[in-house]
Amino acid sequence: MALHYQITAALCSVLHLCGCATPTALVTPASTAAPTSAPTSAPIASAVEVHLANGLSINQSAGEVMVHGKVAIRQGFLEQLVCFKGTREHESLIVVNVAASHIHAALLAVGAHAGHPGIWSRDKSTANDLKLEPPAGDLISVRVEYVSDGVTRRNDLGEWIEDARHQDQFKSIFVFAGSHFEPDGRGGQRYTADVTGSIVGLVTFGDELVAYAQVIPDQADIATPNWQANTARIPPEGSDVVLILKAITP
Repeated sequence: MALHYQITAALCSVLHLCGCATPTALVTPASTAAPTSAPTSAPIASAVEVHLANGLSINQSAGEVMVHGKVAIRQGFLEQLVCFKGTREHESLIVVNVAASHIHAALLAVGAHAGHPGIWSRDKSTANDLKLEPPAGDLISVRVEYVSDGVTRRNDLGEWIEDARHQDQFKSIFVFAGSHFEPDGRGGQRYTADVTGSIVGLVTFGDELVAYAQVIPDQADIATPNWQANTARIPPEGSDVVLILKAITP
């Protein structure tokens, strides 16, 4: 099944459980010209909270998407913040076992609007040969909930990140970039973040579901690694956590 249909199926499941009508025209069959971006919006349902399979749930009244996961690392430089199991755990704070396309669908169901990932390239025709295009989409609050010493705590994920030079404060600004579709080699399309595991990004790979608002090239010779895990603030590796994503309205 093409990823267009997987996203639609996930979205239909969420909306059905929330008592909302099934959406239409969210996908393009493989036999016709397919879009390069994922669906960008969906109707807002009325239910308060719906628990879905594989650790995914939504709180409709709060506009939140909750994803269960585990702490992946507590030290070292970061390129990713949240990844899918079996992909980028070595450079991510949190690992989850929920497909990026399903989280995308859940964000649509709570009223968030997707944009596009950031892009960077070299442009030899200009004095400054680095060309940066920031990601777009609704601003997203990224928080993490966990239990420490019997107390449930909820932190901005940015509190788990620190400057290796201890000079700058991390600015926790993220957007619903929405990744994109790419050919699957069989005449259809696949959702790129489902392949790469990029759930919440830090550096700019160009495939992020939720992207850091500032473009950070993913090559160390262009952008020296700077952000690292704030070990003192992070629970032990393997600890259960809940990732909480919420669109920030003006």
